[in-house]
Amino acid sequence: IYDDGTTFSSSVLDITEEDLVDRLMEGITTIASISLSIDYLALPAVPHITINVFKDILALSVATDYTISAAESIKELLDNPEALAAAAAAASASAAPAAAEKEAAPAAEEEEESDEDMGFGLFD
Repeated sequence: IYDDGTTFSSSVLDITEEDLVDRLMEGITTIASISLSIDYLALPAVPHITINVFKDILALSVATDYTISAAESIKELLDNPEALAAAAAAASASAAPAAAEKEAAPAAEEEEESDEDMGFGLFD
């Protein structure tokens, strides 16, 4: 391909639909990020703004006596700490075997990395 005195290989034209969708999603994500950081309302930021507002309403409901349906289960757990402890214990018991397997492999790697220091500090 020859364009304005510059030559490009024909591989420049090999663009898939997936490449186009990825670039579009990057642009939408960038617009949403900028919109949220400067507090400007843009369409890609609306879902994030909606979730943040819902979190604020949920926090107000938990902090006050006003109850909404979404906050009822959270208020019940906060009013009954034993139920919260039981739910946390059940969740940690189911996650413990998987976590133990993941921790076994990195332990061997950590022993090798500890020899790399050789007694020198950061500012020695």
